[in-house]
Amino acid sequence: MSQAVVNGEKEVGVIPERRPPPEERMKQKKTQAVPGSLPLPVWRCRVCGYLCARDSPPETCPICKAKKERFERFI
Repeated sequence: MSQAVVNGEKEVGVIPERRPPPEERMKQKKTQAVPGSLPLPVWRCRVCGYLCARDSPPETCPICKAKKERFERFI
């Protein structure tokens, strides 16, 4: 918040609603994928717990730099 707003020199405008209308949100909920059904397998680093969804595990973990062998299939 700016000092002009705090001092009452400037009026704060209304923030517009950015979410879709409730009817549209209900349609989106109905068309979403079933929880737990990912198009790719999820791999977990056994060292730090990093998760990634891809066909095969990465060559090295981007977090802890563990090698590919330290990944296990999570889902």
